[in-house]
Amino acid sequence: MYASRLFTVLPWAIQLIPTPAFGFQHGIVGFGIDLYQDLCCQACHDALSTLFLSCTTFMDQPEGGTSNGGMSSMGGMGMDMDMPMGMTSDECRATNPPWLQTMAHCIRSRCDADGYPFAKQAQCFSKHAVAGAAEPSFQNSLPLAAPTAELSADAMWLNATSLVNGDSYYSIHGTLGEFAREEYLHTRYAVIICLLTVGTVSACGLFNQMTGRLPSLQQWLQASKLRSKVRQSILLPALVGSRHLEPLPGKLGYIPNRVLSLFIAVFVVLNVVFSAVSFRSFQPNIYWFSAGFELCEYVGNRTGILCLVNVSIAVLFAGRNNLLLALTGWSQTTFLTLHRWAARVATVQAVVHSIVYTQAYFEPGYGGAAEYASKAAEPYFYWGIIATIAMCLAVGFAVLPFRIRFYEAFLITHIALIILTLAATWYHLVPHFGFDYGYQVWLYIAFAFWGADRLARVARLLYYNSLGGAPRAVVEAIPNCNILQITVFPRTTVGFGPGQHSFLYFPGPGKFWESHPFSIAGWKSGSSMIPASSSPESVTNGKEEAGAAAVGKVKRVPNVSTNPRETSVAKHPSISFLTRVHAGATASLQRRVLSSSAPRLEMAVFNEGPYAGHAVAHQALLATDTVVCVIGGIGITNALGFVQAYHHTSRLRGGDGGGEKGIRGKGSRGIMRQTSRFILAWSARELPLIEHVQMNFLHGVEGIEYMFWCTGSSLTSAASPEAKDEGVALEPTPTPTMIQEGRMDAGQVIRSAVEAGRHTTVISCGPGAMTDEVRGHVVTCVEDGFKVDLIEEAYAW
Repeated sequence: MYASRLFTVLPWAIQLIPTPAFGFQHGIVGFGIDLYQDLCCQACHDALSTLFLSCTTFMDQPEGGTSNGGMSSMGGMGMDMDMPMGMTSDECRATNPPWLQTMAHCIRSRCDADGYPFAKQAQCFSKHAVAGAAEPSFQNSLPLAAPTAELSADAMWLNATSLVNGDSYYSIHGTLGEFAREEYLHTRYAVIICLLTVGTVSACGLFNQMTGRLPSLQQWLQASKLRSKVRQSILLPALVGSRHLEPLPGKLGYIPNRVLSLFIAVFVVLNVVFSAVSFRSFQPNIYWFSAGFELCEYVGNRTGILCLVNVSIAVLFAGRNNLLLALTGWSQTTFLTLHRWAARVATVQAVVHSIVYTQAYFEPGYGGAAEYASKAAEPYFYWGIIATIAMCLAVGFAVLPFRIRFYEAFLITHIALIILTLAATWYHLVPHFGFDYGYQVWLYIAFAFWGADRLARVARLLYYNSLGGAPRAVVEAIPNCNILQITVFPRTTVGFGPGQHSFLYFPGPGKFWESHPFSIAGWKSGSSMIPASSSPESVTNGKEEAGAAAVGKVKRVPNVSTNPRETSVAKHPSISFLTRVHAGATASLQRRVLSSSAPRLEMAVFNEGPYAGHAVAHQALLATDTVVCVIGGIGITNALGFVQAYHHTSRLRGGDGGGEKGIRGKGSRGIMRQTSRFILAWSARELPLIEHVQMNFLHGVEGIEYMFWCTGSSLTSAASPEAKDEGVALEPTPTPTMIQEGRMDAGQVIRSAVEAGRHTTVISCGPGAMTDEVRGHVVTCVEDGFKVDLIEEAYAW
């Protein structure tokens, strides 16, 4: 079951959530909760229920009187403070002929005009006149002769069968009818937002799933000229120019690609339109003195409900275990982009909600600042203010410069502010409205998404991590460069494959609650070596390829091998990660490793993963002839996972049944079953990193074309003194790898790989500027008629 199905059947599913109001109805207004189903009967009741009967009992009025705000928070008109306080019981009304006959005649005459059949009139008479009792009946309560005297507007007593005051009935009927209409529209627009947003994403996912499971459809799409035009014009290009994953100047943010920008634009416009249309005013109104106050109430309610809807969508899209990821194959970067835009729209709606409710008290007939201050002192009101402020702070602290520079602080602050927002919203809604309108249902949905994601995280931790025995991880610093290798030893590697990442917890440094994303460089079941995937922390460094000449000196560096690390857990299943050291967790790890006496540090590390790498995300590889990995810097981590997968597939093709257990595509010759050519083009500034990857990840991997560039100032070998001290043998391969000095020409690499009549898939991972350049070259190749797909493994978190 996919998470999106909750929204696919949203109008019906939400009715299953109990909300004890309106006769124990449940759901939301229009879907489970019906407002004023018998409006004419309700209007008759409300026009007459304030009148005293001969059986009404009275009590002394407290000194100073009281004031009632009318319709809960709707800014209603107060009661006359000089009015005597009387209580009319249901038993009193059920035995009082003037009440029964006046109500029966009102319902008969007014509901006939509204088209109510006699049976419905009898039913609503029982509900409103005698509190649901079967007797006295509607038929028996009808007066023998229609009354002729109409109650005055200021009448206080009902002593004889009378006509309801026409003006009072008109005001009540119109007020309740317009309020109900607005509430139905609020809900209708909210459901539309849900269905169009999550439904569109789900539809894209279902289409992707179909193409993956129907080879004939996939082949037809590959040959379609329309698909080619759509890809080169909409799906592949950046929105404007070539900038996509490279941050805007000043690190103001990222620009989504064209198709995602189009989706976001429709989402934003839809929210703006739904927040601003279909408002009407009814006057004279029994709740609001002025049309301005009335409209403020309607706009405030509309933006408040849409805000709740968008908060639930934002929580869904933020989850690591959001099953829409698996359904669509989209990256978490894409969903986090949608999450941020949904949160921004929700925040703007919360601000508008607060502004219009403030403006209402400055409308004619209201007390201005003094009355607003009195209202703001009420708990439900100031909890709403707190929720709005918390949302604004959450969005404000989520700006890219703060996320990049203070990621740990951003994360904990963000989570705390969202929890405060949800809690404050609950205390803003439920104590005030109760469960009458179902507003809390949207909070239930947000709580469900948030809770399900956390439970899934715990389940992953319990499944993949051994509860005792050998050390859970080995961390080592690669000499002469700012790179760490982390090798984690989970209970199993079933389910691991290329293009994935895991979240690692490091309880040792003290912040046991923190987890950080690292791309998986490789995995083994316990008896074979590993290759790789890239750290989100590392890929976001957009300066790795700064300043270097084009092609300069060329150095031949042999592929080398090192014996497996001798630890007590060498034969256990393992996952490897390569990460560049930044501030925060990785810097703390590096300090611990360098301060230890041993070259490698054994420590407890908990793995929560794997994530991503879903089959639908790699559909292009199933039918590709050539794979080209264009990699920058520590992005090699990502490419190594595909190297391992290709190597596994090649061994199966060659008759070797061995390979890693748990690798994606087992039983079907892997995800690159048709690939006959694999090119790895990698540019990095540190020669020690290149040598380390060759020694530990690429040794023995045959049939791959390697092209390496070193953008550092020197190609002098920085072979690890540690390796020499430990007597690690360096074994030259028959075909040494060429390492060129300077910067890779991504366009030339891609152009030299594409061929007419062959399907090429380009895998890109590296700094934002480089991946944007690769995207531009792929678009050019598609425009020139080549069959080229792009898998962009980069992170803009």
